[in-house]
Amino acid sequence: MPPLYVEYTKETGKDPAKEYPEYEICHYIISSAGIPVIERVGGDIDKVSGKRCTLAAFPFRLEGTGGALVRLVAIVEE
Repeated sequence: MPPLYVEYTKETGKDPAKEYPEYEICHYIISSAGIPVIERVGGDIDKVSGKRCTLAAFPFRLEGTGGALVRLVAIVEE
């Protein structure tokens, strides 16, 4: 997140890349265990909060990246 790098440098006078060389290490640990991470979910997610449902994620194909946008679909059992 480039804006956070700028703000951190402005506030501390330090380079965040040097201070925190392993940025978001939790992502590396989880993904190396084969566990997918879905974050920053928007849309109508509130409609299924607290309900039992199956989530299906359909990723967009992006070459050379560590992540991709997904279309997240909630299947609610009646």
